[in-house]
Parts: sequence; C-alpha cells; structure tokens
Amino acid sequence: MQTTTFDIEKAEAVEKAVCEVFQCNIYDIVCLRDTFFKKVVVYLLVNIYGVNKRNIGIKYKIAYLYVPTVVLEMEHMKKVVPGFAEKINKVYGSINCEKETHCA
Repeated sequence: MQTTTFDIEKAEAVEKAVCEVFQCNIYDIVCLRDTFFKKVVVYLLVNIYGVNKRNIGIKYKIAYLYVPTVVLEMEHMKKVVPGFAEKINKVYGSINCEKETHCA
C-alpha cells in the first residue's frame, strides 16, 4: 500500500545506509543529475515504505512517471548484476529492516 506522506527521517536513514554500503556521498543522491545512487534510494523507499511516486519525484527531483521505471530497473539489476542483491540486503540490514517484513 502506498502512503501519501513522505517521512523525511525514514528517507534520510535510507540515504545514509546507501551512502555507507555503496560508498558514495549524499550529494550523489540529492543532486539534479540522474545517478545510480539516487535510483537505489528511490527503489528502496518504494519497496520498503511504499512511498507515493509523486512525493519521491518531488524530493529527488525526478519525474514521478519515471519512478516505476527506476523500480523495474533496480529489480532487474538485482537479478542480473553479481553482488548487487547482496549490497541491497546490506542496506536493508543497515536500516534495521528485515526484507521479508518490508518495515510496514
């Protein structure tokens, strides 16, 4: 279920976890460019918290219609790219979230 509210604290926790696991800085996530790290954060916010596409688009400066494409792209990468699924699982662990429960 998608929530219409955007919890900045949850988003910052996901951003911090992505920065730690993927060894990037916060600028790579919040900049205007379309970066891989921004896509990972968007993917995690949609999968873990079910954040509304429009709210994610506003926060991360991307078109809300592009959010489903990002989610599908990241799901494909989990299946195809070696080691990517393990990094995503590390991010889940960093934010104290079990993948199966999706922190609902």
